[in-house]
Formats: sequence, structure tokens, C-alpha cells
Amino acid sequence: LSRSTAYSIFSTPTPTFHPASSLNPPNNKKSVSRNNTMICREDSQGMSLRQYNYNSITSIDDTEAQDNGQGEKSNARLSPLDAILYQPRLDALLDCDRNILSYDPFSFHVVFGIRGRNFGMIWVPLLGLLFWDVCWALMLAVDERQQASVMITSLDGLISPLLTPVSFLLVFRLSRAAVRFWDSRAAFGNLVKICRDIVSTAAVSCKYHQYGQQQRHEILCHDFARWVCAFPIATKNFLRPDLACAADGRTRRKEIGPLLSEKDANDMLTPVNGGGSMEFIAPIYVLDRLRELAYMLSFGEDVNDSSSNGNKDDGPNGPVPATTSSMLKTQKGTAIYRQLNGQIDTLNGAWGAMERIAATPLPFVYVVHLRTFLLLYLFLWNLHGVGSNGWKTIPALLAASWALLGIEAAAVECERPFQLNANHLPLGKMCVVVAKNVAQTLKTIGY
Repeated sequence: LSRSTAYSIFSTPTPTFHPASSLNPPNNKKSVSRNNTMICREDSQGMSLRQYNYNSITSIDDTEAQDNGQGEKSNARLSPLDAILYQPRLDALLDCDRNILSYDPFSFHVVFGIRGRNFGMIWVPLLGLLFWDVCWALMLAVDERQQASVMITSLDGLISPLLTPVSFLLVFRLSRAAVRFWDSRAAFGNLVKICRDIVSTAAVSCKYHQYGQQQRHEILCHDFARWVCAFPIATKNFLRPDLACAADGRTRRKEIGPLLSEKDANDMLTPVNGGGSMEFIAPIYVLDRLRELAYMLSFGEDVNDSSSNGNKDDGPNGPVPATTSSMLKTQKGTAIYRQLNGQIDTLNGAWGAMERIAATPLPFVYVVHLRTFLLLYLFLWNLHGVGSNGWKTIPALLAASWALLGIEAAAVECERPFQLNANHLPLGKMCVVVAKNVAQTLKTIGY
């Protein structure tokens, strides 16, 4: 396999990818970036070939670089498995879920907890109800003839019927939120599953579909595994675009670490609105790279190359004629590509399901109707309670109001569980699970 045509997947010259170790041809122009993560050169035909050196790892944060005693930063030489399991990278992913709440499902001690109850949403209506109760209690206290108290007590027949529709609205609201929460978890769980499947498929295909190109297929397999590990990170960043850490490129860059080259990492971290007239979506970018690598894994060079030179090729059971080798490559490559492409489509579907949930809250008409009659019922009910029993009922009325308002707050918290609220999904932890599963697969199969 010549250096100028390595990784070429078409018969016409196209931009191709090489390992950094193969970039030593004579009389070729080379330019090396400062951190040695990207190398560009031109071959004898003037074609620009972009190369990536994944093994030369330098932190983007100069303050975290190790000092070798001479004021220079030292580079760590990492294998592909070490890059995937790079501990600072995994720690950064786990740290992005630091606000997610965990608890013991078998303990009743959780009832004494305050965090995770979404008080931020209900404290305003609770304060309004408290002010309402105190005002009416003062007014009734100065009413010597008790006419207002009698009038308020007579409202019971008007207030009680409101409880039934409000109860049905709250039950439906909470049940839909629970379904959306579970659908979100199932979608990301499916993403994790497909990441396991697709890396296993690609690794086995590379190992037993080489035809004398072992080194090339090994590099392709490693690149494919890296991009599979990058996809859940791109999905997480897409679902959490407005967080403070999203504006901090260093924080999210640490989550990628040495997994990708500097250029690929910067491209993947392009802001959603950073694509100019065309909006940039990171998961689409990663899926496109996966499809490109899937094609290269499946077909390699043009299948007609072997038949054109009349030579025999190495098949899985020994040398075979060039024409037969070409047919085997085409048939097996088509089957492999169909399977890999189908799994990539499933990844796209899992991301799309989460995108749909994140972008689609419950319809406005339902929410405004529920909240209107919920507040109407609570204010009338509190009025009736204060009018019937005076000051002593205010604590009990506020506690019961908190119970009903808390149902709405819990539903809002759970219906789009992708942010950093206490009850949301630990997306960073799931990215770590994918990385560990991919690394185990590569190690088991021999890569």
C-alpha cells in the first residue's frame, strides 16, 4: 500500500487520512502545528493530505501542563485505549453531573431533604398564598359582625367542585412527565447499547476483513472507536447548550481530552450558532465522520484495484485470484457497511428522540389551563379555610398547597431531564460508561 494512496476509498485522488508515523516521505512539504496534533503535507501531485497525530497529547490548559524542570511542557505518549480511558477526561465527564442528586430508594430519610424538591418554582405562589391568608385573617379579626365569615363559609359548594378537574389535570400532567422522563432514559440507554454493538461489529470486521492490510484496518478501527466515544459527548453538549460550562471551551475540551485531534475537537465544540449562515450541529458532524469511516472499514480501496493488476490477493483461507478477491471484498464489504450504517441510523434515531423531548414541552394551552384553575382553587380554598377556622389553619393550608403545587413542580422538573437540575439524567456518567465499554471491546478483540 503506497503512502500517497493509503486510506483512499475512491479510484480518483481524494483527501485521505494516515497515521502520523507514516508521514515521512522524501521531498514532501510538511507543516506541523505548535502542539503537533495536526500535520499537513502535499504529495508529489500537489494534493493536500491532512494527517492527525493522536499519540502526541498536550493539554489545552497551559496551567495544567507538567513542567519537566526546564520550563517546557512534557507530552504524554498514549495508546488508543489509554486515550479512550484517559482519567482526567473521564473525571471531567463525571464532574459535569456534579449537581445530579442520588438517593437511597430503600430509605425514608429522604423526606427530611430539601434539595431536589424544585422549591424555586413554587415559593412565589406559596408566598402569595401566605400573604392572602394573613390579609383575610386580619380582615376577619376586625369584623365584629362576622358577616364576611358567614359569606366565605357559604362558598364551600362553589370551591369543592373545582377539586375534581384540578386533580385529573395534575394526575395527567405528572404521568406524562414520568413517561417523558423514562423515554429520555430509554433513548440514551439505546444510544449506549448501539455504541457497544457498533464498536464490536467494526472491530471484528477489521480483524477478519483485512486482506493483507492489517495496519491500515487497525488504525481505522481505532479512529472509528474514538468517534463512537465522541458521539454521546456531542449529544450531551447538544442537549445542554445553555449551561455556564458550555461557554467555557476549556471545560468541555477536557471532556474530549486526547480522544480526538485538536482540530477535530475544536470542530466538534463549535457553538450551535457558530456556523455562520448554516447552523452547526455537533451530533451530525460526528455521525458524518462515522459514516465515512464505516465506508472505509467496509470497502477500503476501490474493489477493482486487485482485478486490474491481475495479481492474487490474500484471502481469509489463503491466496485467491484477483477477480475472486474483488468479488469477496464487494460482497463482504456491502454486508459490513449495511450493518454499520444501520447501527449509525439507530444512533441518529436515539439522538432524535431526545432532541424531540428536549424541544417539546407540554402544550401551552394545557399548562396555562392547569395552572389557572390550580391557583384559583388554592386561593379560594385558603380563603374558605381561614374564614371557617381563623389563624390556626394557615400552616395546614400552606402545607396542603405545597403538596399540590409540588406535583406541578415535579412534573416540570422531569418532563425534559437533560439539564443539570438535581433530578435530571447523569449524561456525563453515561458517556463514561460508553468509553469503558468501547475500551473493553477493543481489548477483548485484540486492538
